[in-house]
Amino acid sequence: MAYLMPWVIQGEEAGQFAAVEQGFFNDEGIEVEIVPGGPDARAGALLASGSVQFAVMNPAGIYTNRAEGIPVVGVGGINQVDGLLVMCKTSTGIKSFGDLKGKKVGVWLGGGEAGFQAAAVTEGLAVADVEWLPQKFSMEEFFNDAFDCASATEWNEKHIVYKEGYKAGVDVVELRPADVGLFLPGDSMATLESTVADQPELVQGMVNATLRGWQWVCSSPENRKTGAQYTVDAAPDLDLGLQIIQVEEMCSLMAQGPAKAEGAIGAVAVDSWKQSADATLAAGQLTEPADVPSALTTQFVDAVPAEYRKITW
Repeated sequence: MAYLMPWVIQGEEAGQFAAVEQGFFNDEGIEVEIVPGGPDARAGALLASGSVQFAVMNPAGIYTNRAEGIPVVGVGGINQVDGLLVMCKTSTGIKSFGDLKGKKVGVWLGGGEAGFQAAAVTEGLAVADVEWLPQKFSMEEFFNDAFDCASATEWNEKHIVYKEGYKAGVDVVELRPADVGLFLPGDSMATLESTVADQPELVQGMVNATLRGWQWVCSSPENRKTGAQYTVDAAPDLDLGLQIIQVEEMCSLMAQGPAKAEGAIGAVAVDSWKQSADATLAAGQLTEPADVPSALTTQFVDAVPAEYRKITW
């Protein structure tokens, strides 16, 4: 099975790499090929064409693909909070989403922009009041002042910026949708409705192994380092220290919200997905409200063995 990751190879995908290296997919009788993502990888199109059979997407991407006629469905949660933020240099004078009017903001198109656009709308702006620009999979435009603000993740780009000597609150302002009351789920497992209908055992195995991989990675400091090393083995140019930081951040994001309340990772929480649908609509990426129940299913997460989901960290 070809399994598309949300981004280029990095610590964000340590759980999936661990599931391969530790034999968890094999235990489910599945041979998996990890397919790196990136700024030009359109998960819905790749699923629809059969180029990949499973993908990691955020709910906003699932909703927009469904609106375009691609019957993608969420089958398992990973991040209960999406971990996306906007970073603005203090020299821009920006202090809140309400200050973005007329500004250039780099975003990852295809779902990564929805939370920020919804936050701007919540603060009284129209989506068109801000110049939303496609961002590369780096912070190049931020460093070169091509953007007033750039998108970042808690586990990657944020740390790259601070590693370059910038200081939070002094040189850089961080803006998160949560600042205006928007708590949106992030990385989630997705496939086509036809796969769910025709091959439920396969879907169950993919969800089992993915969550088992992440539970194994997060369960101890040694395993977190090993999981990070798996990604470095796959992409030797990566900095191991940064990948360990990514894994630490991922384990935190996986254990928040509904997962924290349940004591188990992987939740597909309908209330959270509804908030994501509302944000996607508010951002103008949908022309009508999404049919949330049709865009997700909890049947597979509910059937995952408890030991594969238990939060021990």
